[in-house]
Amino acid sequence: MNRTIRLAALLAPLACVAFTTVARAECKILQVAEFAVSDRGNRPLLDGMINGQPIKVLVDTGATTSVMWEDQARELGLSLVPNPYAHTYGATGKDRVLQTSIKHLRIGSLAINDQDIAVIGSSGDHRGSEAALILGENFLANFTTEFDLAHGVMRLLRPQGCQPEQMVYWNKPYSLAELEPTNINDPSIELMVNLNGKQVRALLDSGASTSIISTSAARRVGVKVQTDAGTSFGIAGKPIATSLGVFDDIQVGDETVRNVTLRIADLFERDKEVQTGSVVAAPVGDFPTMLLGGDFFQSHRVIVMLKERKLLFTYNGGPIFQVRASGDDTSENAPISGSAPTRETNGNTPVPGNTPSK
Repeated sequence: MNRTIRLAALLAPLACVAFTTVARAECKILQVAEFAVSDRGNRPLLDGMINGQPIKVLVDTGATTSVMWEDQARELGLSLVPNPYAHTYGATGKDRVLQTSIKHLRIGSLAINDQDIAVIGSSGDHRGSEAALILGENFLANFTTEFDLAHGVMRLLRPQGCQPEQMVYWNKPYSLAELEPTNINDPSIELMVNLNGKQVRALLDSGASTSIISTSAARRVGVKVQTDAGTSFGIAGKPIATSLGVFDDIQVGDETVRNVTLRIADLFERDKEVQTGSVVAAPVGDFPTMLLGGDFFQSHRVIVMLKERKLLFTYNGGPIFQVRASGDDTSENAPISGSAPTRETNGNTPVPGNTPSK
């Protein structure tokens, strides 16, 4: 997950795509693309190509801007130039930014040409990463996005005249959460989550393998650290110590999960700078205090309607919140334990009839 500050949205929306249209009364679901998704430690990977060379693409809803890793860009023979006016902040600190230009980019069936894109860090510093490109919210925000990661599918949609209940075309009960307002120039999928009856601001982050909460937020809701849980790694590749805590209940929209174990860490604590006229380092941005990670995506079928500020999700089964092996939370072979929570939901009923064509 990364939070990019003072960095332009470099991956432009598609100008021309072939749509398939499915209509029900006044509601039309336009399907832009469907991707086959592979799983890497709860992180969604797509197949792509840069200038004819095959790459992996990480879909990261927690990244405000699409970026490439520096070592991967060099291996692909891309020219890099410094960008002294841009830098990126993540859960574990600040990182420098370079820039490159991609002549031909293909992700699945989508072709995008002549794109400038930011380049950061090194994939070797980012444990478990094999993706050359991180596809962030500046691209995804142009669409309504469906994540069915448990079945290995992701879809880009453009609904027309559809109410939220008409978007749940798989005709199963769903949960609904309201999203926080977002800046179109710095898009993020954020929502208020209730932990032990108190609200915290969470970021929906497919780039984080498991959900995690800040130490300050855990203390505020009355949860104390119980067990050391090793380290996790953020966008800059720097380790961050984590612990475990048990929460009585977590409410996301109208879904409540009880008796939940979560990782706890000092999220974004390194994202501070000394401002002019001060000797005390201050936070560089207003960061969330919880990440809803890949475990939430794996246990739900999710539709993100960012412009409409709606999050729709149907429970797929299995543990909603996972805790992976200490120090190895990015490995696809890492043992997974999950709390055995009691789950409750209002069970909203979708309006049947809409099915996007294949």
